[in-house]
Amino acid sequence: MKPVVQRVDDEGLHLEHGTDCSLDVHFDGWRGWSVAVEEDPDPVTVAWPKRLKARLEGVSEVTVTLQGEEIFREEVSFGTGEGRVALVDRFGNPVIIDKWGLTQRIFETRRENGAVEAMTAMAERVLGVMRDACGLEGWISFGTLLGAARSGTVIGHDSDIDLCFLSEKQTPAEMAVEMWDLARALTDAGISVKHKTASFITVVYEAPDGGEDGIDIYTCFYVGDLLHETATVRERVPRSAILPLRALEFEGRLMPAPADPDRLLSVSYGPGWRVPDPSFRHQPSREITDRFDAWFGSVMTNRRDWTQFNGQVGAAGKRPSPFAHWVVERLGDALGPDLRILDVGSGSSADLRLYHDAGCKAIGYDYAHPGKHALGGKEIDLPEAVGRRSLNLLDERDVLTVGALAARQKGAKVVTVRRVLEAVPPRSRARLWRFTAMALGGGGRVYVEGMSRSPGECRRIQERTGSPRLWPVDPADVEHDVRASGGRVVHREGFAAASRASRTGSPARWRMMVDYGTQEGRTDR
Repeated sequence: MKPVVQRVDDEGLHLEHGTDCSLDVHFDGWRGWSVAVEEDPDPVTVAWPKRLKARLEGVSEVTVTLQGEEIFREEVSFGTGEGRVALVDRFGNPVIIDKWGLTQRIFETRRENGAVEAMTAMAERVLGVMRDACGLEGWISFGTLLGAARSGTVIGHDSDIDLCFLSEKQTPAEMAVEMWDLARALTDAGISVKHKTASFITVVYEAPDGGEDGIDIYTCFYVGDLLHETATVRERVPRSAILPLRALEFEGRLMPAPADPDRLLSVSYGPGWRVPDPSFRHQPSREITDRFDAWFGSVMTNRRDWTQFNGQVGAAGKRPSPFAHWVVERLGDALGPDLRILDVGSGSSADLRLYHDAGCKAIGYDYAHPGKHALGGKEIDLPEAVGRRSLNLLDERDVLTVGALAARQKGAKVVTVRRVLEAVPPRSRARLWRFTAMALGGGGRVYVEGMSRSPGECRRIQERTGSPRLWPVDPADVEHDVRASGGRVVHREGFAAASRASRTGSPARWRMMVDYGTQEGRTDR
């Protein structure tokens, strides 16, 4: 049964009933989003993804199509209704919201500016480094292989190039080392790399039209006769379907491809892979995703949201926080070049500047440091002496590794933590104290500030602002985790109000100081 769109508004598409289908949503003629709808006899509201919802301000002629057939057209007013909805990036390039809910600049609009040629040239360069420096024979995969097999060109609604290689290592740990070795080889060749998981990295580079483009590289491997292809495929595929690699034409170049593209594409996209579907999204079973998470971890959870958030704050030139001034005042005579301040959750890095100006060695630890693309095209404005390190509190292994490296730093150290505990899932909070206990193994102090909110307030903030997710925090629970890690709270402010706020009250700020390995008297109040 064909779906019937009753109306379109700020919330999304309101359908008379659900039908198994893929809908394309156009704004003033531009296909900005495609979505798969499931069958349901009852009325269905298909909500806008948050990155699209944030752009829906103004008026637009909204058209909804099903396999190219128009099923809805109407002028719709979003938000204040002022101006026209504009789905473009800061350079004026049209963007879409992809199947993952991410903002992408698609190939359909980028061929004339040289972006496609630049990306295929970079892919060839990356494949060369993989082969010559690491002995790894990579091939085009996923959407890139799909385009090559269909037409020999990129898919118009795609936005990047995918590469795979077959690992012959016997354990996930060995495969992780292999991927790190590959990342180092690429870096040594002058190519920038972002780690996503221990089996997935992205090459990033400046595109001809000013933005940042990426090429994804995935580890593939066998366990018995089961091929594991990133975190989406776990199927019986003969090795002869992959090796020996063959050449396949792609954008006027001969690129390495699997021996049997049809077999690989069928396990990834199903037997109907030849029919384009912009809304297609890999939906692996929980068994597959749980295996990959346990084997290879992830450094992507909410990272894009926090990078964007930190970039917005940094681009606005935010001044150091009152908390940072409070820390400097408390440190007093201890300030100086012999003191290292390890700022966990450094965000926009504004507080790092103050710690540096106070004469200390400032080092920022964050999961989502904003780069120039998150800062509106500008490099982050930090003194050269200020350091920045990656720390992922969602990953136990990363916490242990970075904590051990921090512990090796010589001299007196303090740790500062501002608005971090409410920004990570409750299960990850104990890892913060694991890190601080390791970093301050020789003794030192932690300065902490949090903002406690009720569960309802956390949800309302996210819905109203589109900010990354927040969680309620009761500082009494935090103190329990501190003691479990070997720390001792020597000063507290605002605990009572914050405990009430974490359940039902208005937002409340709290602060505390924690000592590790010292015998100073308490100054609790």
